[in-house]
Amino acid sequence: MPVAANAAQTLPVRAGEHGEYSRLVIPNAPDDWRIATSNRKIEIAFPDQDFSFDLSELMEKRKAHRVLSAKAITNGSAQSLVLSLTCDCPVRTSKSSENSIIIDIFNPGPVNLIDNDGAITAASDEQTNKENPTPENLRAARDRMISLLAEARHQGVVQLKIDDERAAAEEASKVTEITQASFETLTNDVPLVDEAPLTEHATIDAEPTTCIDPTLFAQPSADQDQISYGTIANLRQRFDITDNEDERRDLANTLAIAYLHIGFFEEASSVASSRGKNGDENMIVTAALANLATGSSARAKKTLAKYRSCGPLFELAYSAAAGPEDELATTMSETHVAALAEVTEPLRAPIAEVLALNALEKKNKGLARSFYELAVGARHGDKTAAIAIIERALGQSADENAVDRPTSVQIAEIARTPGPLQSKALALLADEYRQKAEIAYDGLLDDLAAQSSNKVGTLSNARAALSGAEALVSAGRINDGIAVLDNTASTVLPARAASQTLARAIIMDALQKDNETRLSAVSAYFQHKDFIDGREDERDSEVNLAIAKELAQYGATELVTKTVSGIGDKWQPNIDALLALAALNGDDAKLAIEIATKGNDSTELTEIAIAAHERIRDNNGTKSSIKQALAKGLTSDKIPAAAWRIKDWALAIDAYERLPDDEKTPELDARVALASLNAGARELPSGIKQRLTNDPTRLAALTHMFVTAPPFNIRAIDVLADYSKGVTKETLFMQTGLGTKGEGR
Repeated sequence: MPVAANAAQTLPVRAGEHGEYSRLVIPNAPDDWRIATSNRKIEIAFPDQDFSFDLSELMEKRKAHRVLSAKAITNGSAQSLVLSLTCDCPVRTSKSSENSIIIDIFNPGPVNLIDNDGAITAASDEQTNKENPTPENLRAARDRMISLLAEARHQGVVQLKIDDERAAAEEASKVTEITQASFETLTNDVPLVDEAPLTEHATIDAEPTTCIDPTLFAQPSADQDQISYGTIANLRQRFDITDNEDERRDLANTLAIAYLHIGFFEEASSVASSRGKNGDENMIVTAALANLATGSSARAKKTLAKYRSCGPLFELAYSAAAGPEDELATTMSETHVAALAEVTEPLRAPIAEVLALNALEKKNKGLARSFYELAVGARHGDKTAAIAIIERALGQSADENAVDRPTSVQIAEIARTPGPLQSKALALLADEYRQKAEIAYDGLLDDLAAQSSNKVGTLSNARAALSGAEALVSAGRINDGIAVLDNTASTVLPARAASQTLARAIIMDALQKDNETRLSAVSAYFQHKDFIDGREDERDSEVNLAIAKELAQYGATELVTKTVSGIGDKWQPNIDALLALAALNGDDAKLAIEIATKGNDSTELTEIAIAAHERIRDNNGTKSSIKQALAKGLTSDKIPAAAWRIKDWALAIDAYERLPDDEKTPELDARVALASLNAGARELPSGIKQRLTNDPTRLAALTHMFVTAPPFNIRAIDVLADYSKGVTKETLFMQTGLGTKGEGR
């Protein structure tokens, strides 16, 4: 909101919450500036008045919760920005290298409403028994708070003075009442999900629960005065001047509720937590809801567990705090949407965002959309990080093929910034990359890979990591993808099995591709061997065998041995064959023969033994291996082919005839036909004739091989011509068939 209509320049005042402090930044500020603090006030003075301030992040969006109000005051040639604070806050100022003024407002205890000595002491047994709440007590306390709120709302605000020089200006400027405040609490600076162990459940109080009246947290109706900053100031002033302890207690409790209503959740938590120590259940629940709104879900979950049976509002509050995987959480429904719609807007917005994100985790887009609409309505157009992510996940754009540039930029920024929503943003961008092969921003893949360094995670983080891993693999970064899955399995134990399964599937798929990809898969396997290794369960040992097979192609006998050792007797025939193959490809044919001789009987091992004998030109050994295989009932198209190569025609025919028809190939048919001819057969074997019925050209060529050339006789020129045509067919077949391999009759 510009404060000087004729200003030549507008200085933006940026604001944000950073856990223990609020930060204000005035970029590109004039060089000559002074700052002074006094009685919950900060004044930044500038010598040049020819500019204005944009205070929208302070006053409209309320992004700095420790700033109650902000205004500009002109005094002669000086222009000043005056900030009113909500607390007695330490202030630190600095100037950046880019000439920006940085103001950090710290608040170790946002509002101190405890004993005068400042000590927080546990309630004594006598005090606890005296103040043990009953439904009647709680209703009476609620009625007193409602009465005090109504009175404070009606009376408005009493401004405090910063000093005598500002008295007239302060009296003339009342704090603007904001009836529909919008507070962004789900930023990347505030944890959305506490890093508590996933297996932890809140302890359920065995004692009967005294339920809290949900109307304490309801949005004021249209005919009621709205709770504003003036309400807060009025309550605080009355608290400061009264000496009546009962009245001070009621005022403190009412102040906590008022803070909650306007979105000052840290202040609400501080006040309510102090009062809750004395057993005031209204305050206990108020503190829990405030903690939930600021992202302190673990604390909220522990407190709200005992109130889960107190109706839809408390069911949904517990579910928001506990997360989508909690076994005790109630399944959300439209009943809960309706209950949340009654809650004051600043509190409604962050809870609705959490529940919408939880519904998306559960693949319930309908319910997610209902909670999303509540959040959007409560935010009044302020698109928070959570809303941007929910919109993208729901596909809220009217034209789903259109690029929502502002949202895309916002999600990219969330993905680049460490925080509770980073993994969700990265998961969205990872899925889009896999679908469209479009990089949302430079460095996306590096940010996805950086998830491998996360030390603590949730199931939500795990699901996001799986999407990121698949995107990395699709970009050719197999090792980075496996590293993310390995880390996820270590930090989120319930996700270990899914992470391992996906990692093994990635390796198996990569081993079916080109040489470079296969080598990348082998490298990733050895870098994450303890994670991927399947020897713990025989059903998962295929990945070990697949890696060993790839290694065997390179003759890496020692690595093959390490990869397959201990995976179970079930796989011993496969292991023997792989070890023999590795030896053969490592130019140690004799070792391959030795392994094959000692190994379990298998067709694959027989083929390797035959190849090893052929490698050292041991025809007798080849023949012996073929005969042993046939005696054991082993068949393969490679066995008759090997017999044909060593010119043992009878053995080739025998091996061919034992072969199932579906394993006989046209090339093998031709070789056996030649073997039969060389063995003295006078015609093409009947089995081959039958198989080649549908291939007349090949059948004619092979049949002609067995035809004897007629004697030359000029009178039988037609017979010679027919024979010549047969020779042409035979020659063509030999050239295009076996002839191309350098093999023939």
